[in-house]
Amino acid sequence: MKVSTDDGLTWQSAPLEPDRGHRWAWRRWSCTCSAAPGDHVLSIRAHDEAGNSQPLQQPWNPGGFADNLVRRVPVSCPDHPHITATA
Repeated sequence: MKVSTDDGLTWQSAPLEPDRGHRWAWRRWSCTCSAAPGDHVLSIRAHDEAGNSQPLQQPWNPGGFADNLVRRVPVSCPDHPHITATA
């Protein structure tokens, strides 16, 4: 798992919690990032065992299938120097 606080310009690792015996289930992750006050875009990108990663832009298709792109979440840091994100 990788996390970016600058809309995908740079990435840092975000450790996954153990799978608890459910290989294909959702897994929690955590990351602590430094951020200046202001608006930011938090991006989360997963990788599989073969090294494939989610695309930054979704290729268009008429049915909207295979929606697997990197999720971008706007965040605002009014006065705090650190963001802690957990999912």
